[in-house]
Amino acid sequence: MKAHIKIAAVFFSLIFCLTACDMVERKEAKSTEVKPISDVADDTPSSINTIEQPNEDSVFLDTSLVSLIQDTNVNVKEISNEFKFTDHLQTKSGISIDWIKKSNARKPKKGELLMLEYRLSLPDGKIIDGNNRMKMPYLPFVLGYNMQNKGWDEALSYMTVGDLAQVKIPAYLAYGKKGLGKLIPPDSENWLFVKLHGIVSPSKDSSGVRIWELRSGEPTKVEKISKVKFHMIASTESKANVFNTYTSNFPVTYTPGQRNYPKGLRKVLNNAKIGQHLFIILDSEVAFGPEGYLDLVRPNEQVFYNLKILEVD
Repeated sequence: MKAHIKIAAVFFSLIFCLTACDMVERKEAKSTEVKPISDVADDTPSSINTIEQPNEDSVFLDTSLVSLIQDTNVNVKEISNEFKFTDHLQTKSGISIDWIKKSNARKPKKGELLMLEYRLSLPDGKIIDGNNRMKMPYLPFVLGYNMQNKGWDEALSYMTVGDLAQVKIPAYLAYGKKGLGKLIPPDSENWLFVKLHGIVSPSKDSSGVRIWELRSGEPTKVEKISKVKFHMIASTESKANVFNTYTSNFPVTYTPGQRNYPKGLRKVLNNAKIGQHLFIILDSEVAFGPEGYLDLVRPNEQVFYNLKILEVD
């Protein structure tokens, strides 16, 4: 079943930037600390295209989880005995998935935009993150490109639209030995409670460029674009958190004809609008092709971008 929904957007992806000034700062960027999703969300975009979802209301049906939606101060460990699991999977990598609700819809594919409702906790039961903290009904999440961590990508690949599950992610697939500041201690297992609400179709999909327009932006007043200033997050299936213009607070600039951006991204920027917020996936042919790019992009690898247009002159 397809229905229109309104979503809020979020920035928690992993990235790389291709201007000369970006490369100067690349070493510093590699050590940049990843932030939880709720720390970097700042948009409430317009509705986008269609969503594939199960034939029922997308809500948490288990009464014990209703409190998780409404109250992030609840301790998950204290109410975990109330969960009624219907199925279990232990992956080879060490991820544990226990389904509270399991549907018979299809599984998502790499490169699809998923709409999630989630709570993230530590093994002590303390909830540390969730889409409700951002006052978001759903979290938009592109599967397979390290938007959160490898544990999320792997776990969600086993779920289907309509599923509700408790996922336990080992530390090495989450935030590892470094942890995440004061929020997540080193070597901590992450507990993810997640509902997969639906799969959103791209706004545009042609010539190797897939675009989800999360915010449409304002019409450009200039006849011909001479400069575009924007924030960018980029990642690949193999590389995460290479550079983040949000973290460094250093937006970059594109001038039409500039060749140090891949062909597919130049095409998007040549039609940019102020205030646009886009998720973009470039096929390798319009990204960096068989050569790849330094140690950042492997040969024949797709690239995911999280783009926000700030200025268009």
